[in-house]
Amino acid sequence: MTAVMAISTARNNAELILQCRDLGYLHDDWRILDPTHGLGRFWTLWQPRRIIRCDLNLQRSPLGRAVDFRTLPWPDRHFEAVVFDPPYKLNGTGGSHASDTSYGVDTAGVRWQDKHCLIVDGITECFRVLVDGGYLLIKCQDQVCSGHVRWQTREFAHHAETLGCQLVDMLHLPSYRAQPEGRRQVHARRNYSTLLVLRKTAP
Repeated sequence: MTAVMAISTARNNAELILQCRDLGYLHDDWRILDPTHGLGRFWTLWQPRRIIRCDLNLQRSPLGRAVDFRTLPWPDRHFEAVVFDPPYKLNGTGGSHASDTSYGVDTAGVRWQDKHCLIVDGITECFRVLVDGGYLLIKCQDQVCSGHVRWQTREFAHHAETLGCQLVDMLHLPSYRAQPEGRRQVHARRNYSTLLVLRKTAP
């Protein structure tokens, strides 16, 4: 097996998922939930046999019904792993980039505080349906927003830890988006996204 680096050699989310499988954070015979399926880009190279994929957008929900990740219709401790890719991009203007629609962040006027609350609620619900010892994978990114760095990796990992998770790994996926024209740069740009790997500890 090729060594998996913290600063990942993966070129996309699908390759990142393969690396998580190779590290043992995902298994083919586990019950795995993807409550933020979107366009399904995580699963184009490998798909476990017992995966359930759903989305709030009915047209993107292979389950055949819309599912809100804040109110999942499964009982406590049901899945061995949950892969959670919430709408973490902090763009209050909405639709500021061509990819915003595909990532579900094209709604204008959403405050970053409200987006964080949405994601924190989702983490709480994903934790609920996870078995003891199961893995919660959270995709996020530290970002500069309103002149300040919003440390999403720290905030979301901390929230999961307060629920009863242990942070066991972080994989960084390099990417790049140009500095917006007409804006002075005041912080180093975060040219990577992060996949947090957390394990639900037994009570």
